[in-house]
Amino acid sequence: MKIWKDKEGNKLTYKEFMERWKTGMKGITQLQQTNMQLRSTYIMLIGISCGFVITLFNLKILWWLSIILGAAFFNTGVSALGLWQRRAALDEMEKVLDAADYFDEGLDKLTPMWADEK
Repeated sequence: MKIWKDKEGNKLTYKEFMERWKTGMKGITQLQQTNMQLRSTYIMLIGISCGFVITLFNLKILWWLSIILGAAFFNTGVSALGLWQRRAALDEMEKVLDAADYFDEGLDKLTPMWADEK
């Protein structure tokens, strides 16, 4: 049974889809992975905040839930801070690697200045 379609419109079986998915997942860079984790952490923080606001309306009964959500918000916030710092470090590494690639490509095309002295 073919359920999924690829970019060209060809139908794929489950096994074919999983093979392509595994190949794609192996090609993800650390920066892409960190960006995805950071985005999902922001979504979690929004959800926890909404849950905390809702528990404030019925605080007499749900006081225990507000304590749990407050701790979860703090824990997730610290995780988001760590991911943000990791992304900043990976961004800097990407800039250095891009600059190194730029200079490596440019050195092949340069001629030494003494080559023109004939």
